[in-house]
Amino acid sequence: MKPSATALTLVSMLMTATAQAVTARPLTLNLAGTPSRAELLLPDTPAKAPLVLLIQGTGPEDMDGSFASYDGNVVKGSLGTLARTLAAQGLAVMRFDKRGAARTFDPKTAPAAQAAYGRLTMHDLLKDARTALDTAKAQPGVDASRVFVYGWSEGSVIAASLALEVGARGLVVHGPVVNSFADTFARQFERVGIPYLTPYAQAGRLGLPGLMASFQGPGSPLAQSQGQLLFDRTSTLENPVLSTFLDTNHDGLIDLKAEALPAITAYYRASVGQSPMYAPATTLPVLGELAPRLTLPVLILQGDTDANIDPADAQAFDTALARAGNTDHTLKLYAGLGHSLGRAASVTQDNFAPMEAQPMNDMAAWLTAH
Repeated sequence: MKPSATALTLVSMLMTATAQAVTARPLTLNLAGTPSRAELLLPDTPAKAPLVLLIQGTGPEDMDGSFASYDGNVVKGSLGTLARTLAAQGLAVMRFDKRGAARTFDPKTAPAAQAAYGRLTMHDLLKDARTALDTAKAQPGVDASRVFVYGWSEGSVIAASLALEVGARGLVVHGPVVNSFADTFARQFERVGIPYLTPYAQAGRLGLPGLMASFQGPGSPLAQSQGQLLFDRTSTLENPVLSTFLDTNHDGLIDLKAEALPAITAYYRASVGQSPMYAPATTLPVLGELAPRLTLPVLILQGDTDANIDPADAQAFDTALARAGNTDHTLKLYAGLGHSLGRAASVTQDNFAPMEAQPMNDMAAWLTAH
């Protein structure tokens, strides 16, 4: 039977008052010949603890979900905090650096590391996650018969396939990829790009001066990056040129909805087939495709100001699970939280703020109840 929302809230309150001491066990994984850091957190209890594997989002992120941005800065992730929160509530928690992630934080090795990561497929990432899970299951203090898999964003796709493969006791998805990757990327332009760029446009039509000004505006990196889609292929830093392909009526302005949106949607649908990560032959099924097969308990965590994933997708996934006959699925929709489940005033201001305590406690309560 599905635990009630009241029961989960009560469990969360009780757990907050009974946090346990935690031991960290450093590990090294062999990911297809590449050494990779990992860490298993264990509660200091004599009994074996249920295992939770944490899988990060897009790109070569480290075990905390941190990544090196294109401007050389590091965007800090919250998975370390999440892991410690879960372990303090009696759960063994495994997390690991993605293949080659450590090299992306060093400017000297970052270009080669990023290029190598770009050649990986989703099946490679699934294999790496399986290695991490198998390593954790073999560790003393872990109850290998009780395994849960968590995936954030793109990691939700890997987590779902792995959970099915190993017969996990439950699946947790955070900002899940429900529709195709092409449609998910196009929806980002529609939900984030157009609202962010509209103030720089004239009646919804954006010219080069407005486009250039948008890169200095008060938006998140994702919001600001959407304008790059409107440059012509001949553009350079010294000579930026508005896309003549998107400016279908050649008036020197791009209509964001009538001209840009259809063309960018078509571009993503064509271009994902050229990516090893997203090409049909080398990717994994998104959650909308897997819903009929996901009969195990599922927890969905979603912020309502998430810029990367439309909250409507998470709601549609929850509905699809119900239609498929899953009797144990829970959707937690958080007001004012973004893609990281940190505070975000709007989708154009979703800056991967640190994860709030409530989603972490809700996840701990759900896992304990299962």
